[in-house]
Amino acid sequence: MNRFEHFREVRKDLAALLGGVVDALASPALLQQHADEQRKKLTCLINRHPFLDLCYLLDAGGRQIGDNVAASRRRAAGKEDGDGVDRSHRPYYRLALNALSPVLTEPYLSSANGHICVTATAPIRDEKGQLLGMLVADSELDRALALLEEDDIRRGFEPYFKAIYTLFSTGLLAVSAALGFHAVVSLKQVWSAVAAPGDFTAPFQATILFTLALAVFDLSKTIFEEEVLLRKDIRRHSTTRRTLTRFIAAILIAVSIEGLMLVFKFALDAPQNLWLAVLLLVAAALLLVALGVYVYLGGQAEVLLSQHRDQRHDAG
Repeated sequence: MNRFEHFREVRKDLAALLGGVVDALASPALLQQHADEQRKKLTCLINRHPFLDLCYLLDAGGRQIGDNVAASRRRAAGKEDGDGVDRSHRPYYRLALNALSPVLTEPYLSSANGHICVTATAPIRDEKGQLLGMLVADSELDRALALLEEDDIRRGFEPYFKAIYTLFSTGLLAVSAALGFHAVVSLKQVWSAVAAPGDFTAPFQATILFTLALAVFDLSKTIFEEEVLLRKDIRRHSTTRRTLTRFIAAILIAVSIEGLMLVFKFALDAPQNLWLAVLLLVAAALLLVALGVYVYLGGQAEVLLSQHRDQRHDAG
């Protein structure tokens, strides 16, 4: 939901940006030109503004004039048809039907590529205000937002970042599997007939290895989910807080179990070192308290920021 909230925050600026792009070309003269000349100008519009995905013309009744003109990334998918399609039922046509200036739709799921898109429509009118047609341009919401915040360069590196995170996550998963395998192997000593009844070395070793394997696996899963699968909005602190919380929680679980194991181990073998295990558990408890304070304060900050954004949106 972050990108929809972001859209509501910057809708005015985004409408000015996309509306200005289509309004600069929309004119009665464009509708009077030959189909080849129209297509040439629309292609020039798409090439000049890489954040656009698709553009086309409509007549006054909402019927498309000519085929879609698509960006190069869309042309490979063969989305250049559309001539004669009735689009009078579409929201962008209805919004622009009585408008005197370009309009911008709410985000919607595009039937052409399955992405979240917005559409800017510029009505074309004669000197008497009679509607002659419309110029329509589609843009993926993420591309438009990235352009508005000059974030397109960072977005270009995202695939490489995701590949690196995938590589490291896979490496941690392999480490977790290796620890789990050694833990299973160590279990043989637990049921061995030659093992001394009072020797708890093998059970403790198996427990520690299984705990470490679980902690490393959870860390690997967290990295893969947060950095590869999920869409992150780096402008929001809640994104960082969620990742940090999951990371610290995985460490806390592992440290707490290790501390509990040390309590039993030192109580049986070295009571004089029992204070070390207690210190480890105290440290884990303090870390848990600090994490709770951090989550609480972060949540309060998000509430205040949300209220500030709502007030600014209402004022605008």
